[in-house]
Amino acid sequence: QIFQPQVWIEKEALVGVIEAVCSEMDVPFFACRGYNSLSEARSSGKKIQQQIDGGRIPIIFHLGDHDPSGIDMTRDNSDRLSMFARNAVEVRRLALNRDQIDEYRALPNPAKVTDSRFGGYQELHGQDSWELDALEPAVIVALVRDAVLGVRDEDAWQESVKEEEFGKAQLHRCHELLRQR
Repeated sequence: QIFQPQVWIEKEALVGVIEAVCSEMDVPFFACRGYNSLSEARSSGKKIQQQIDGGRIPIIFHLGDHDPSGIDMTRDNSDRLSMFARNAVEVRRLALNRDQIDEYRALPNPAKVTDSRFGGYQELHGQDSWELDALEPAVIVALVRDAVLGVRDEDAWQESVKEEEFGKAQLHRCHELLRQR
């Protein structure tokens, strides 16, 4: 099984937190900016369908606020990606979760009572909500790294790294030979 992880984050302002770790691990990332537009969901779903057709298993790690809409965005991403990919797509909520709120003693904000999802959220979580920003950047980076390492085939990864290094060395040798002419 070859997993194809991606990291999706609710807030564009936090892309700078995940960008380096995603680049280091060669994992695509995307700022949802709230709920994705229909056209963005369709485009992403079609790309995921190509991954599935290529024998890869897509998995989206989603990071969002712990509030009525932020919680629902994980479900919405899964539903729409699955519809457009014509296959079930796993969207795993990486943060912000209740255990993280408790562990890191995140400070609450009042949940928006005007949010149409407030009633269902209130039944499960009460009237408080929490921003993803409540987690320290180092915690978010560790969550992303651990999630990706949890699905990555390390032997295949190391083999790819060796092939890449070999290719770079070959290009360097060619460049040196051309320079000597």
